[in-house]
Amino acid sequence: MDLYLRPQQMAMFDAVRSGDVEAVRRVLEEAAEGGGGVAVTALLTAQTEVGETALYLAAERNMEEVVRYLVSRYDFEAAKIRSSLDMDAFQVAAKQGNVGIIKELLCVWPGLCQLCDSTNTSPLYSAVVKNHLPVVNAILDIDDISIRIVRKNGKTALHMAARNGYYQIVRALLDKDPGLVSIRDKKGQTALHMAVKGKNPDVVDELLHADTSILNVHDKKGNTALHIATRKWRPQMVQLLLSYRSMEVNAINNLSETALDLAEKIPYGESQMDITESLTEAGALNSRNIGRIDEASELRRTVSDIKHDVQNQLIQNEKTERRVSGIAKELKKLHREAVQSTINSITVVAVLVASIAFVAIFNLPGQYVQDGPEVGRAVIARHTGFRVFCLLNATALFLSLAVVVVQITLVAWDTGAQKQVVQVVNKLMWAACLSTCGAFISIAFVVVGSSSWMAITVTLIGGPIMIGTLVIMSYLVLKQRFKFGEDSQRRIRRGSGSKSFSWSHYSAHSDLHALSDHEKRIYAL
Repeated sequence: MDLYLRPQQMAMFDAVRSGDVEAVRRVLEEAAEGGGGVAVTALLTAQTEVGETALYLAAERNMEEVVRYLVSRYDFEAAKIRSSLDMDAFQVAAKQGNVGIIKELLCVWPGLCQLCDSTNTSPLYSAVVKNHLPVVNAILDIDDISIRIVRKNGKTALHMAARNGYYQIVRALLDKDPGLVSIRDKKGQTALHMAVKGKNPDVVDELLHADTSILNVHDKKGNTALHIATRKWRPQMVQLLLSYRSMEVNAINNLSETALDLAEKIPYGESQMDITESLTEAGALNSRNIGRIDEASELRRTVSDIKHDVQNQLIQNEKTERRVSGIAKELKKLHREAVQSTINSITVVAVLVASIAFVAIFNLPGQYVQDGPEVGRAVIARHTGFRVFCLLNATALFLSLAVVVVQITLVAWDTGAQKQVVQVVNKLMWAACLSTCGAFISIAFVVVGSSSWMAITVTLIGGPIMIGTLVIMSYLVLKQRFKFGEDSQRRIRRGSGSKSFSWSHYSAHSDLHALSDHEKRIYAL
């Protein structure tokens, strides 16, 4: 049978290597026709010189279509066949990072996750070694047992991820099982011991966030994570570990060495200086001095605490100033937009008033003289009310045109300059509106008669409304100009406020005072 299938085996391997699904199907169909199910099984379990099956070859080369077809023909026992490298198809796919193959195999045989090689290395561990995060997530989604499989040296996948600084994988593993951090290998080391050997402080933070009790765990040589970080010349890791108050700075290992003793053995250089300084500031002692009162060390530690407190306060002050400054800029922007919107509105109103005033002189009641030497003259031209109307209407027209000319000519970039422009044109528009009101009232006496109750009623209604409005606006402008009532409010605020002093309050005081104008609900110009 073997001699008969030898050509078909070669054709099968060639078809798989080429990724030709149809060729693989033809080979299996020919084997079925010639030898039945036994021949097909023999082809599927056949191995190359290095022990690779057809499924193994397809998985290693990331040929998803071939794997999808072969999975329907394989059984679990055939899928477990290992190559001379002591890996099956699932493990080699995990090592290569072929996540599509992993998902195809897991859909049929989720038990493949727990199959290990001779060193008890799981597929999950193989994926972690190569930093294949998608493969790790795919396995964790299906299986939550293989995460605790340990190799013969006692290391888990978390040990390896922590040692290599693979932060995303560490997070994925701890999200699934936070208890992994307490597992020790054959040397008694946790994942924290491994993490401080690397250079990724985020991994250390993530491990300690899961369980801070591992901070002072001793391995079989008595070394804590601080000993390991010092011996590996990792000043950043030493500083990070010392930032935790529960860190035992003067822990002693089996050789009666503290972290400071190990730091003094490091060759002189920048790393040695940084580590020694950090340990000394944290109150670290040599093992021979433990139990003695070291006043110099206590003083250095006190000074270090004060320095850290001052630095934290300065950082907080800087953040506060940035926030206040950002708020001030935003409010100034809103204020500038409000002033610009007012300018645009004034321009529109000025054009509208000018248009009305211009049209009004040519649409008079009674029309015009049609013939004779006074052709074109208004019929009501000799009325005193019309003359007042003509004068006030012309005043409104020319004031509005003056406002339009100012608005289209002057360009003010600064908010203060924009306020000055608004102050000027506002007063001109007041006069124009007042003139328009007077013109309307005067022409009303001509239209309805000077002795008519209607004209008097219009005057009694329109006059007080306009005059009252202008009086109120004048009061608001004067209040804004001369700060009526604000001095007493400031005294009240100052008296009711706290008399304690802090640098943060003092540094932000000027910015907060600058925001006072923006706190007003109504701003009159």
